[in-house]
Amino acid sequence: MNEEHRVERSGMQETRKIQKTGGSTYVVSLPKKWIQTSGLRKGDQVALSVTGDGTLTVDPHVPRESEKMVKVIEVTHATDSRTLLRQLVGSYVTGWDVIEIRSKGRITPELRRTIQDFSRRVIGPEVVEESSNLVVLQDVADHADLDMRKVVRRMHLMSKNMLEESVRAVMDLDKGMAEGVISRDDEVDRLHWFVEKQHAMIRRNISFAAKMKTTWLESDSMLLASKAIERIADHATRIARSVGMLGDSRVDGDTMNALEQLGGEASSIMDRSVEALFKRDSELANDCIERTAVLREKADAFLDETMKRRGRVAVGLAFVIESIERTGGYSSDIAEIAINLAEGQ
Repeated sequence: MNEEHRVERSGMQETRKIQKTGGSTYVVSLPKKWIQTSGLRKGDQVALSVTGDGTLTVDPHVPRESEKMVKVIEVTHATDSRTLLRQLVGSYVTGWDVIEIRSKGRITPELRRTIQDFSRRVIGPEVVEESSNLVVLQDVADHADLDMRKVVRRMHLMSKNMLEESVRAVMDLDKGMAEGVISRDDEVDRLHWFVEKQHAMIRRNISFAAKMKTTWLESDSMLLASKAIERIADHATRIARSVGMLGDSRVDGDTMNALEQLGGEASSIMDRSVEALFKRDSELANDCIERTAVLREKADAFLDETMKRRGRVAVGLAFVIESIERTGGYSSDIAEIAINLAEGQ
């Protein structure tokens, strides 16, 4: 039996009635205009993907597992390492599967070292072909098995640890601990670039979102949160570098206690903001935003008192206080992302 077909319009959305043919087959017709715009004809295939929120997406472009997206970067004798590195990172985070670095002449040893350093700093790309004027990097990671939500959680734990250890390094004037914090910043960058790449892959091919059991909205939220966490790690690194500015100058106990409390509050707000994000808890997120406002007031008052000291110690402590305050600000950003995700689900 073939039930009558009906189309209803509600704003910009078309509503179509499910038809049943035979005993167990359900059919939905596709809009003629969309068929024409997509260049489809009778007999063509389309890709159907079910996203994490249950939405069914119809893609006119059927992805082929064996089809690789190739980005070609042309280098010359005038190309420097910093320029090439920016191009490599840009190609990686925008979702290219294969990156070919080509030159009309020989690729210089300096640029080869840049390519090798890049492949060690990111997740996935490895050198699969190399000659005097060509280097080919191919992403060999199985991105569907690497959950971006787990990556963001890992970034959070690393950044939180970096923040707490950087404040402790300032309090104890522990240069070794400070150097340990600084050395971990590249790993947080590495994870953030990976989240960026996965987000780009989802944007280019919605079927990848289905494999990841996520949605565009969640992917957008994870990307924004990842960026905020990466900035928190940057500020933890900045705090750690302040140890060198303080030298061997000991600071009084009251100042150190105030610094410890301020850093502890920033760490707590970060924790709760990330918790709100993954629980999609608007109430908890709003509490984090309110706590951040109080943190800013305390930090501003602390900074005013610190700058009365003058000299190298005052400057070093000012850097620390400002970075702790900025950490609270980025945590507040995560809380706002959590609210948007909760209200948008």
